[in-house]
Amino acid sequence: MIVSLYSTKGGCGKSTLAVCLAAYWSQTRKTALLDADPQASLSLCRQEVLHVPVFEDTSKGIGKTIAKLAGEYERVVIDTAGYRRRKNIEALAHSDFVLIPCKPSPFDVREAMEAVELLREIAGAKERKRAPLPYAIVLTMAQRTAVSAHIREELEHSGVPFMSAQIGQRVAFVETPIVGFPPAGSVAALEIELLAKEIRRRLKA
Repeated sequence: MIVSLYSTKGGCGKSTLAVCLAAYWSQTRKTALLDADPQASLSLCRQEVLHVPVFEDTSKGIGKTIAKLAGEYERVVIDTAGYRRRKNIEALAHSDFVLIPCKPSPFDVREAMEAVELLREIAGAKERKRAPLPYAIVLTMAQRTAVSAHIREELEHSGVPFMSAQIGQRVAFVETPIVGFPPAGSVAALEIELLAKEIRRRLKA
């Protein structure tokens, strides 16, 4: 299973969420992280606490790298670059599922909708060897505020695929690359578990 994280909006938690999902899946499945972002944020990860190998590829041949990893690992999580580029499109086209992180703000929702339009284009492009291309927006850094509730309701009624699971604004997520996956039973661990299981359900549907 190849899951990509994509957003053109910085600070939405894209890289952090990629690390958390990979760390969660690695507990029961052979999992790899692929850093396709030139910023190389995943280079900060401590593999001895995450137990997830991190690979880097921002080249034109990223499709071959993804295919190779998919043959060696049960789960491959890709952190894509935060802008529209040819290599990004190739990575997304090779994915089984694309997750679009979105903070609860009007600016982030607008960027998320633009990401949706790109994914719709990719689904019909020649780079996409198989169809459809499942994707969904996930609310990140959510808090118990009127704004968050309004944004969530807006997305739920937009007609765009939207994850029921959401990710709160928690220190544990920021610390994951350095200290490892949040402790079992913690709210942070539960949120990632619910998100990961929902991805699986959507792929099986």
